[in-house]
Amino acid sequence: MKKYDFQKPSKIPYLETTGMPNRIILKKRRFKCYHCSKTMVAETSIVKRNHQIPRIINQKIAQKLIEKTSMTDIAHQLAISTSTVIRKLNDFRFKPDFSYLPEIMSWDEYAFTKGKMSFIAQDFDNLNIITVLEGRTQTVIRNNFLRSNRAVRCQVKIITMDLFSSYYALAKQIRFRIFRLRLKQSPRLFHSQTLKSCWIDFTLYNILAML
Repeated sequence: MKKYDFQKPSKIPYLETTGMPNRIILKKRRFKCYHCSKTMVAETSIVKRNHQIPRIINQKIAQKLIEKTSMTDIAHQLAISTSTVIRKLNDFRFKPDFSYLPEIMSWDEYAFTKGKMSFIAQDFDNLNIITVLEGRTQTVIRNNFLRSNRAVRCQVKIITMDLFSSYYALAKQIRFRIFRLRLKQSPRLFHSQTLKSCWIDFTLYNILAML
C-alpha cells in the first residue's frame, strides 16, 4: 500500500465546549494498492465507517432518549438534525410483552413524524407505554393485539379513547371484555357544540319573533 491522496474534508459535529458547539474537520487519507490499484480509506475511532456522526454523539442521543428528552431538544442541544435523532431511535430494538395487558388502557394517536400519525397504547394507572405502532389503521392495531391470547385480552375492562374515534368498533372486534368505555371530549369540541346550541336558540328566537 502507498499513500494516495485525501478525501474531501467533512465537518463532524462534536460535544459542545463552554456552551459553544464544536465541529471537527475530518480529513481521511486514502491508500492505493501497488498490485491491484484499489484504494482504501483510513479509519478512525471517532466515527464509524461511512458515517458522519461521532460515536460519542450517538451515545449522547441514546442517553437523552432514555431520559425522555424531546427529539427537538436533543437535536438542538447536540447541534444535529431531528432526522438524525429519529434514525437513532429507530435503531433501538424493543421486545414487546404479549403476556400481559392492564385492566385500564388508554388509546390515542399522535404525530410521530410530520404528516404521519401513529398509534400509542398506555397503561392508564401507571402510565407505562404498552405499545407504539407506526400506523394507526385498524388492521395494524388489530394484528398487534391479536398476538396476545384470549385470556390476556379478557383482562382488559376499560379503554379510554377519543369521543369520535373509530377504535370503539375495533375494540369489539378484538373481543376485549369491555365493561365500560370512557370517552374523552376535548374542551374545544364542547365549546363549539355550546356555540352551535346558542346559535340554534338565537335562530329559533328570531323566527318566533317574525310570526
